Amino acid sequence: MSSSPVIVRPNFSDLYGAGALPALEEMFKHNLALQPSIRRMLFDVKKTQRDIWQASEVTDLPNFQEVPEGTDYSMAKTRQGANKTLVVKKYGLGFSISEEAVEDGKFDFIADCVRKLAESAVDSQEQSAIDIFNNGFTSATSWDGVALFSTAHTLPSGLTFRNRLSTDADLSPSSLDQALSDFNSQFIRDSGKQSLIKPKVLLVPDSMKRYAREIVGSQLKADTANNNMNSLKDEGLIVVSSTKLTDSDAWFLLASPTDTGLKIVERKGIETKAAGPDAGFMNDSIMYKSRYREIVGITHAQGVFGTTGA
Repeated sequence: MSSSPVIVRPNFSDLYGAGALPALEEMFKHNLALQPSIRRMLFDVKKTQRDIWQASEVTDLPNFQEVPEGTDYSMAKTRQGANKTLVVKKYGLGFSISEEAVEDGKFDFIADCVRKLAESAVDSQEQSAIDIFNNGFTSATSWDGVALFSTAHTLPSGLTFRNRLSTDADLSPSSLDQALSDFNSQFIRDSGKQSLIKPKVLLVPDSMKRYAREIVGSQLKADTANNNMNSLKDEGLIVVSSTKLTDSDAWFLLASPTDTGLKIVERKGIETKAAGPDAGFMNDSIMYKSRYREIVGITHAQGVFGTTGA
């Protein structure tokens, strides 16, 4: 930890005494609530009381069979399906304030630091979530050890599926139509039966959001002079955009969060702590910090579909 205060400028006891910290905390929470967040629209949020979170699924069961009167039921055997362990991590940041800054009444500076810390906390969480997509073709992997978006995923039964266009393509009415078709046909269960999951979200870079809305929202088909009805509108897709997507051509289809393997596992929500003058005895400074503990990760690749674009 650096020994030099970052902010060099209320009354010390008034601001950081027992009655003042709640005011800073309320300011922090207020600014926290003002920050836009899309990650809860995309990820299934869980809570844990441990330092790990384990996802262990079972394979699907066969269809029901007729049971004649007086005969025994057939008892299905369950087998372990996809499983993965996610390890909770701690994230945090703080700043220090000189006693002189407090004594000289620079409360606006201090308040601005608290606001900026709240902004940084939410921005950090959003970045961690979107990085799953940024790294989804490389280092972000599903339980099978393959990149999240791949043409060669393996199920526990040995069957395979893909959640990526066989030939990557930029977003267009035709490529979206192909992705929707693949979404409905490629996602299968261990037995080979199709998964009855439907896409809900079209996730695109911010620069692509208007075009994406035209494709899925226009009454008539986009990118053509023909007055064809736009059947893509009936899919009911919600366009979600993010400035944090690093590839300006990549785009994604997502099912409801509970139908995907995208997980946010919260151990500790965003919280703050302040240390008074005793902590900064040698340099007349006080410290203010915020932290949270969670993991953003992937268990399985079902319910998400992506392409890097052409």
